[in-house]
Amino acid sequence: MPRENSNVNIVQMSQKDEQIPYSYGAESPNSKLSTPKNGKQKLLYNDGKVSWEQFDAMRYISAKIVRPGEDGFARNQFNQVSSDATKITRDVPDTRHPQCKKTWPRNFTATSVIITFHNEARSALLRTIVSVFRKSAAELIHEIILVDDYSEDPSDGQELAKIRKVKVIRNNKREGLMRSRVYGADAATGRILTFLDSHCECNENWIEPLLQRVTEDKTRVVSPIIDVINTDNFEYVAAASDIKGGFDWNLIFKWDYMSPSEKARRTSDETWPIRTPLIAGGLFMIDKSWFNHLGKYDTNMNIWGGENLEISFRVWLCHGSLEIIPCSRVGHVFRKHHPYTFPGGSGAVFARNTRRAAEVWMGKYKQYYYNAVPSSKYIAYGDITERIELKKRLHCKPFKWYLINVYPELKIPGQHDPTPGMLKQGKMCMDTLAHTLGGSISIYFCHNTGGNQGWMYTESGHINHFGLCVTLPHNITSTELSLTVCSNANPFQRWDHINKGSMLKHHMYNLCIDSKDHRNRGLIASQCEPGSRTQVWKYILTGS
Repeated sequence: MPRENSNVNIVQMSQKDEQIPYSYGAESPNSKLSTPKNGKQKLLYNDGKVSWEQFDAMRYISAKIVRPGEDGFARNQFNQVSSDATKITRDVPDTRHPQCKKTWPRNFTATSVIITFHNEARSALLRTIVSVFRKSAAELIHEIILVDDYSEDPSDGQELAKIRKVKVIRNNKREGLMRSRVYGADAATGRILTFLDSHCECNENWIEPLLQRVTEDKTRVVSPIIDVINTDNFEYVAAASDIKGGFDWNLIFKWDYMSPSEKARRTSDETWPIRTPLIAGGLFMIDKSWFNHLGKYDTNMNIWGGENLEISFRVWLCHGSLEIIPCSRVGHVFRKHHPYTFPGGSGAVFARNTRRAAEVWMGKYKQYYYNAVPSSKYIAYGDITERIELKKRLHCKPFKWYLINVYPELKIPGQHDPTPGMLKQGKMCMDTLAHTLGGSISIYFCHNTGGNQGWMYTESGHINHFGLCVTLPHNITSTELSLTVCSNANPFQRWDHINKGSMLKHHMYNLCIDSKDHRNRGLIASQCEPGSRTQVWKYILTGS
């Protein structure tokens, strides 16, 4: 267990207790903070004497570099060696539309930027902070609040408190994203809140377009277009500007392209805000009074996952709106795996959080989620009484309104949908084993009831399980197959039924789905071998 600096006054805050105002009068991280009688104040560092330009970045980063022989991906699930070698003050490509490259007004209220982190690579965290300062007008940044969610090394945050306008809160135990963000929001003294992840880079004039939309209407919750920072070499890559957030009935976030009618409306001005059913959740701006009015976050959700779904439903159904602002661009490192652990496992935590959102906001439509993810019905989701009361108090709309007015593209499963089937291999069937996004696939005795054995083999060659498709991660024999969000643009999800419909061969490679090592690794892709019993798959419609 990490040891805290004994000279710092640490006071525990219960999750159930309301937070009290924070004191920002400490001279240094080692100064004692006045302790309220109720003992609810969190640990806070606030030095603020050094400008970001004067901060000794090299000393801060070099204390935690990857040592010879260490795995550069192990700590953060991105290449820390590349991150450490990338300049903190690098200039990234200006990926905005030409119409956005103009002089923006600055007569807006300054924002409090809230960044939560847990064992983040120092270089990525510092580059996020520096990019906020470098790419923003000084008068528009009220403060940056870092919430250290009980990182193993407290100095990761303590040292950053030396930077002017940076304030650091350290949790006394692991709280997770939702509660940490609420702590940061409660501590913020700015009237507008901007939430960022701890591995981002802000682009030119990123903040003015967001502030403009929120200033015009405080019920708007706005997000930038999220560019991609490559996990291997930290190259900054532009994201598409004609996409919005969405999901299938498995309630897993995905990017949707705009419909032809939406694109047609934007032909005269491609910089117009994009109405989005869902936000990715890591990066957005919201008026603080509106955030409080809406009930902040569901603080009974744990660690990470499902919170973007819940807050998106809540904003739309409780008389607000969600927008993606094309003139605002922020880069983000999209990791394939989490570098930290989840108590009880990431799948169970995600299912619990998602089920809370479904139970509170989806009404009768939650049944489609349970049909898509049957295993979620067995995950306890805790007490939702407080959130139900919030929904009533805010006179929120029913979920049917959301499906009609916000996300009509999400079709309700019905009799005209493609019929799901089973992929049989003798008495065994292809089965997700209740795994979800990123999980493996295997086989299990056929039970003929769909569920985890329900698949649709589409005309495009996708093997689709409620929006998750069988995917070949690498063009290497014996590669384990995984479930990823279905996309027509992903060539690694296309499979051809060959050899008189008895084998599933990848569309581009001579690799076939094979069950020969299912007990140890699940289904893999092996060199196609006609006659191999472990590569034979028969697609049978359910009920036939």
